[in-house]
Amino acid sequence: MNFFKRFQLNTIKKKLYVIYVGLLFVPIILVGYYISVEIRSEQINTKIEEIEQSTIRTKQDLMSTFELLIRISDWIYQDERLAEIVEREYDSVYEVIQSYETYTQFSDYLKYYPEIDYVRFYSDNPTLLSSVGLYPVTSEITQQEWYQDTLDKRGQIVWRIIEDPITRQHNLNLTRSVFRNNRLVGVLSIAVANETIDTILASSGNSAFLTLDDHLIFSATQPEATEEVYDYYRLMELEKDNLELINENADSVQGSSSQLTFMVQQIPLNKSLISDFKIVSTVPTQSIIEEANRVLVTGYLLIGLVFLLSLFILNRFIDHFNRRVLVLKESMTKVARGDFEIPEEVQGNDEISDIYHELQTTMGSLQNLLQERYQHELDQKNWEIVKKEAEFKLLASQINPHFLYNTLETIRMKALKNQDREVAETVKILSKLMRKALERDRDEILLSEDLKFIEMYLQIQQLRFGDRIAYTIRQNTQADYWILPLLIQPIVENAFIHGVEKVRGEVEVWIEVFEKESDLEIIIRDNGAGIEANRLATLRQLLAEGEGANRIGVNNVQQRIKHYYGEVYGLSIESVLGEGTQVTLHLPQKIYEEGDIQNAYGINR
Repeated sequence: MNFFKRFQLNTIKKKLYVIYVGLLFVPIILVGYYISVEIRSEQINTKIEEIEQSTIRTKQDLMSTFELLIRISDWIYQDERLAEIVEREYDSVYEVIQSYETYTQFSDYLKYYPEIDYVRFYSDNPTLLSSVGLYPVTSEITQQEWYQDTLDKRGQIVWRIIEDPITRQHNLNLTRSVFRNNRLVGVLSIAVANETIDTILASSGNSAFLTLDDHLIFSATQPEATEEVYDYYRLMELEKDNLELINENADSVQGSSSQLTFMVQQIPLNKSLISDFKIVSTVPTQSIIEEANRVLVTGYLLIGLVFLLSLFILNRFIDHFNRRVLVLKESMTKVARGDFEIPEEVQGNDEISDIYHELQTTMGSLQNLLQERYQHELDQKNWEIVKKEAEFKLLASQINPHFLYNTLETIRMKALKNQDREVAETVKILSKLMRKALERDRDEILLSEDLKFIEMYLQIQQLRFGDRIAYTIRQNTQADYWILPLLIQPIVENAFIHGVEKVRGEVEVWIEVFEKESDLEIIIRDNGAGIEANRLATLRQLLAEGEGANRIGVNNVQQRIKHYYGEVYGLSIESVLGEGTQVTLHLPQKIYEEGDIQNAYGINR
């Protein structure tokens, strides 16, 4: 029991050590291991991609060289001048030399294309001389296998390794029989410079070699080493069950075994359908793995170093942190007991010092808060006084309402007796309107009821103006809402006083209510006289500054809205002289729900 009590997590210091081991050390080990393994895998993939990119570059360089020879063979194949020279029967050596001097294409090819080692064109014309690439065919040439095979292919391009009969050097040759009007003109042989191929293979940076019809012809390393690698590569191709194929498609193959990782790229050549070139790059698999393992070991060493360093820093931090927390705790205890005599600051510059600073700020804020609350209560009292004065004025205006109702009813009956139904209807609506107005002793009313009140007011105005006035009331809302009373009526009244009475034609008044996000938007507009620009600017300034709040009208409505709902709400006015005026009320949405009627009206409904 004493052992468990000793290790209870009853201090921040102990909890931090547990958090470090459980939430930091273990995740560091797991994440570090995962990252190291991923980095190792990424290293292997990156190396394989490097081999692939290097092989593709080598393939493109070789393709460019081989296609150059194909283009030159096309030019020679279509050379009418060459056909004339080799098919002509010469009577003297002078005539041969004279013809050769006018034909410089072969020497130009050798001059401008260093990729070419030589160009040989063999023709069955004994009157020719061996010079500038033109040679009379001999029995030794005709008996060679490549020559007979080239004739059999009848104009098709064939690639092969040929020993030059003059230099006795082996070169990669493009061979092609040239025909004119289905008549053999000669056999062309263009040799690729061995230095060009060696340079391209050496630039790959890997152990690369070139194969022709699956026979090794060139390599970037010593021939003995290449032969061994090539034999192993061929064995891998034959035993694909033991080979891990990384990628395989029509033009390339990537594979790997425990000993060798290779990339094979097919070299497609236009007009060369017989010969099959491949560029093969190989890297010992062990070298890739060793390089990746070095990254893995480095990662483990870094993880261990981070752990030791973090443990040392954590221990120093916990000791320093624990001392400062104790100072903070003691100071907060004093403040809680009403003792504000605490040190001015705590050692350090972090969240604890910020908290300590906020603790001191809080003590000062308490006095400000008390003062602000006192001022708020004072403002509230003043508002209640103003409200009571308004209620008093309202009560003062309600002089004997029963007498007024009875008097209006007497007038209505008199009008009915005199058969003046229009006056009787007007008095009836006026009586309802006064009753509604005098009954408004609540803080808020339903929007729908206020709109009914406005509709009665508009009915009276319609009786007054007749066909000159038309009105539309639309409540485009999904629910009913609570609003302050007498917000809409003063605006509508202003519309008649300033908009309708000043024009002679027909005028229409629109009242529309919309839901706009979390607010209500009540729009009262008319197509009456409008407001002059200077007067509109003055009116907007009065609304913004809050002047004239004791007046009946838009100023009174503006101040009531802002005081009751907040400064973000209020009204705005848009008007164009001669076109009309629009007043928009911006109010919050206070949705009417079941049960609100009883709370607001004190009745069941």
